[in-house]
Amino acid sequence: MPLNPSPNPEFSSSLPALTNNSVAHPDTWNGNYQKLLDNTVVVKAAVEANKQATDQVTSQLGQRLDGVEASSAVSVQKAQALDWMYRNNVINFEMFVKGYTLIDLAPVAVVQGVNGDDSLDVVDTSGLRVGEFYVLNDPTALDGDGKVAPVSALVQVQAILSGQRVRLAANMSRSWGPSARVLRSSIKVVGASNAAAVPGDIYLTRSINIGTDQAGGAVVIRRSLSAGLARLYYRDGYQPTWKETGWSLRRTGGDIPAGFADYEYILPMRGDGGLRLDIEGEAMTIAHIVALGNTTGLGGFINPDQRPNTPLIASPLAAAVGVMERPTLTLAGYSSPAGNGQAAVQFQLSTSAAFTAVLHDSGVLATGLSYALPGGILSAGATFYWRGRVQDLAGLWSDWMTVASFTTAASFVYVATPSITGPAANAVDVPEQPTLTFSPFTVVGGTDTYKSAQVRIRAADGTYAVPVWDSGADAVNKLSMVVPAGKFKAGLNYYLQHRQEGTTRGWSEWSAEIKITTKAQFANVIGIALLTPGGGSGTWARTDENGAAKVTDASFFSSHPVYGAIQDVTIDGQAMVKIPAFYVKAGNIAAGPNAGKRAWWVSDQPLPGYVLHPAFMEAGSPIAQFWVGKYQGGVDGSFIGSKAGIIPITSLSFANMQALIAGRNRAGVSGFALWNYYQLQAIQLLALIEMGGANSQALIGQGVITGSNAFSVDNAQVATATWRGIVGLWGNVFQMVDGLQTDPSNKYKIWDKLGNKSYITTGQTSPGTGYAVTFSTDSGASHDLSLGFLPGTLDGSAGNGSTGDYMGSAANSVAYHGGYAGSGADAGLFCLLVSSSAAAAPPNVGGRIAKV
Repeated sequence: MPLNPSPNPEFSSSLPALTNNSVAHPDTWNGNYQKLLDNTVVVKAAVEANKQATDQVTSQLGQRLDGVEASSAVSVQKAQALDWMYRNNVINFEMFVKGYTLIDLAPVAVVQGVNGDDSLDVVDTSGLRVGEFYVLNDPTALDGDGKVAPVSALVQVQAILSGQRVRLAANMSRSWGPSARVLRSSIKVVGASNAAAVPGDIYLTRSINIGTDQAGGAVVIRRSLSAGLARLYYRDGYQPTWKETGWSLRRTGGDIPAGFADYEYILPMRGDGGLRLDIEGEAMTIAHIVALGNTTGLGGFINPDQRPNTPLIASPLAAAVGVMERPTLTLAGYSSPAGNGQAAVQFQLSTSAAFTAVLHDSGVLATGLSYALPGGILSAGATFYWRGRVQDLAGLWSDWMTVASFTTAASFVYVATPSITGPAANAVDVPEQPTLTFSPFTVVGGTDTYKSAQVRIRAADGTYAVPVWDSGADAVNKLSMVVPAGKFKAGLNYYLQHRQEGTTRGWSEWSAEIKITTKAQFANVIGIALLTPGGGSGTWARTDENGAAKVTDASFFSSHPVYGAIQDVTIDGQAMVKIPAFYVKAGNIAAGPNAGKRAWWVSDQPLPGYVLHPAFMEAGSPIAQFWVGKYQGGVDGSFIGSKAGIIPITSLSFANMQALIAGRNRAGVSGFALWNYYQLQAIQLLALIEMGGANSQALIGQGVITGSNAFSVDNAQVATATWRGIVGLWGNVFQMVDGLQTDPSNKYKIWDKLGNKSYITTGQTSPGTGYAVTFSTDSGASHDLSLGFLPGTLDGSAGNGSTGDYMGSAANSVAYHGGYAGSGADAGLFCLLVSSSAAAAPPNVGGRIAKV
């Protein structure tokens, strides 16, 4: 993203005029981000418009940072407004001057904070945000000798309680008075590019972005050269807690002012995130902080504590014999004392243990710990020596590993080294259970049959000796395998290898590793889109989380955490079906071939934009599941229950139906009630997605939709309308549904979405009777009809509908669902009438029990 500084109201100084010699520090720049200044006409025009040099700026344009510090606000703001050609090479500047600071909050005066309490009173909370970190600072605090000793503390806002009070995430360890402030940085700003930091100071940035590079970038801090520590921390969507990263390189001399040094930190931050700086040991002056999308590659003094550890051998083992022509050289693991990620690996081959001459050099390979040796290098029946080393993201190399030898076989006939063809190397956003695919089985110098395949996976900082997963020899899944659930964690890098076994020739070499990055958050998302309304039952298609077409089969749903957890249970002697909680999102698809189409998605885990389905809210709190009657309600003793072999009960008023079900709540039993619209809505959505369309009669079964008499709840014909164990979901008898009514003006009323069972009058007036073409998107503070399937528009002809099921309403009515024995084609999963008085007791209307 382009430079996008935010002004800080505390700063009032302005920048001097720009000159065409405006950048004075080649040691803080490289060719990549030089292009940011050189490749745009606007930047060139801005620079050429200010050709008068100042006495203080004499180096060439593009020689780095000081000129930007000394440039005019107008010119640099023109540059920052560009949509950069090189978008990954983003730069974020902290120059401690208005318009060019990463601090986004003016100090907020404290009223009072009490030691041991978590409530802090301030003058104004309007600029504070829940979840954000801030610095509590008292510049007038006194030490034990009565001398001024400013004190700072890092705090996080947990809740905004009022316009003058916040709740912190932890209790305060001291009291704070009116001399204290809430701010983003306690470092004292002396002037542009001149900040005086003392031990105990804390600096926090606003949210910044350093590009899409999965490996992150770097931070360069120009500060006075001393024994003081500027400890850098970061956090982002992958790393929600503060994590420290130490400096790797230090540069002095050249155009860096005497007494100053540039400290370069590797920053594995991905996407949006924030930086934090803690000052320890000695006071220091900080000239600027620059966050970059890439490391600079400028070298410097290497922090000896940061170099990667010397790797160990993995394969071929030391003194191995019978090695074939193309072995895969593999190191045992990578580790960095600084926690810096791996950037590269290098292997060398020689005919002497002293490496007096290098027979073959792999060159610098991007990541991984293995290298498949090409053919034509090794000769049969000879001894060779090899070594390897690793490099971190700062460009620091480890020492070479201890030299190892191997001896080749007398002749070369072997199973060729295979490769992993999917996911692609360096793939990102890999799901928890990806399908791995492999290259075909091939034999070099002879023939054989494919016996089995094997995959092993390690974490980026792990080894194959303790793998994340090892498939073992698999004689069934020889061309593809699915990684089991629970092996991958979200937002991490993993490395994979594969080998193939011949019946007579044995195992191939392990393939070269591929690196993958898992999704920031594992969530099993599946959706459904209404591609074309009307036509009788609409044109629907399953989608992935982005709205693209999703191909699924029965095994997909059986293994999905939500669908797979739907199961039959018995509670209080009643046959019930458990529906586990899930998260839902509805709206128009943003991009791709289905852009603009209405869609609904479910996820087993919370994601941005998703909410817990209202069916799983009870009295303001989330619940893990609800249970719905497996069968339509029938008489069970003195109450209504869910059991096989009984006739559904009908001819009851709405209140009597509710009471006879609630009567089950006795003798320690609780939670039974007439099923409600949110529960029906959840079932409709899950079933719609699994069906892949809305015509439930065609996609599942007709149910009992003809005749005049209701059959027993488990009758074979009734059971043709069964989804995931819920029998007679439509047809046979209408089923009363709680939580949905119409008001005197025929507007829908629905229970509030927090599970308090308070009726909310929506903004959606029922469009009358007919067949739904589109669905309501009405929402408010306490309801959201867009998550379900109440009609937005209706048509009088079934051939113009989007579900094929009949819907109708009248004022002051309660809801019946599904249709009955005389409904014919109008019955189905989406059939819904809100057109009868609660006092009515029709002979073709029953109910269904539920429990929370």
